[in-house]
Amino acid sequence: MRKLFYEDINITKFEAQVLSCDYDQDRKLYKVLLDQTAFFPEEGGQSADIGTLNGMEVVDAQIKDDLIYHYVEQAIEVGSTVSGLVDWNQRFDFMQQHSGEHILSGLIHNKYGYNNVGFHLSNNEVTMDFNGPLDWEQAREIELEANKIVYQNLPVNILYPTNDELINMEYRSKIEIDGQVRIVEIPGVDMCACCAPHVATTGQIGILKIVGVQSYKGGVRLNILCGERALKDYSLKYDSVSAIAQDMSTKQEQVVEGYQRLKDECQAYKYKVNELQAKCLSMSLAALPSPEESENAVLFTDITDNMAIRNAVNELMEKYSGYCGVFAGGDMASDNKTGDDCDGDKKVCNYRFVIGSKSSDCNELAQKLRSELGAKCGGNKVMIQGSVEAGKSEIERIVV
Repeated sequence: MRKLFYEDINITKFEAQVLSCDYDQDRKLYKVLLDQTAFFPEEGGQSADIGTLNGMEVVDAQIKDDLIYHYVEQAIEVGSTVSGLVDWNQRFDFMQQHSGEHILSGLIHNKYGYNNVGFHLSNNEVTMDFNGPLDWEQAREIELEANKIVYQNLPVNILYPTNDELINMEYRSKIEIDGQVRIVEIPGVDMCACCAPHVATTGQIGILKIVGVQSYKGGVRLNILCGERALKDYSLKYDSVSAIAQDMSTKQEQVVEGYQRLKDECQAYKYKVNELQAKCLSMSLAALPSPEESENAVLFTDITDNMAIRNAVNELMEKYSGYCGVFAGGDMASDNKTGDDCDGDKKVCNYRFVIGSKSSDCNELAQKLRSELGAKCGGNKVMIQGSVEAGKSEIERIVV
């Protein structure tokens, strides 16, 4: 089978004879074998080219025993001649990403001695895994070096060394490979065994950007964007920062400072709101029946501060001998089965609750709430917390 993408990476239109067409029961697709193809298959961590055969979408292209199978939804007559068309936009995009990966891998290998132990290239992401650690500062330094290589517009050479030449050649991915080994060389930067299409010169990569650095299996995983992907990402983030800056009436370069200032102000307001909620909750506690009138104390409120609610329950537990609970709900139409607020006894609302007791077993109460009202809750003998969708009167029937 002739692999046209190795003869000329720019070939996107071709004609070929259909050698076989079999139905793949597992994939519910027809797999077509041609005498030649320009479709690069899924291989080496890279997704397959996309395009058409006789105008019909090529869903996938897979290689097996050095033969490339094209997956389509309809059968094509064996012996017929088909017209193939490879999507150049995706082809070139993948070339940019993959060549950018080689630059980064070469630089990291040369500087830190790490090997690229994992690579994935698809329409959505490019990830690179290395068997050693890198932090963001180190990644930024490598990124700058990589883009300088792009600016130099170095040739990306494809080599087919003889076995004798290969023995003495230093290159990455030096593993046992059957048949001719294909080497991709970026002079002074990287030399690696690779089967995939690449750009002709590093300048065609355009720009290289590292957008993710995370620890992974004892090493590091990098997420990268090259070429148009990097440009689109920059444009998206520029628009976001521009909109935020405009809304904050500040300069783009001062957005982070402005955000921190707003964050501090919001935190201060939150503390004040929580203080007020705690005071309101304390006033509501005073309106409950006295310990002489009831051993249990249950308060329904729209206050949402968790600390204030827990403190209120602790305060009630010092006065009442039975169950002490605070149920926090309110006007929650999206969670409300009736579409009304939670003020009425017969209304159903989604409550969050904390219940405690120094003398009664809260685990027993939790079991009743789960079995009778479908509550989701847990805790221990002294205190439980959770949520329940129920009416006020139903809850009081069980707790009070």
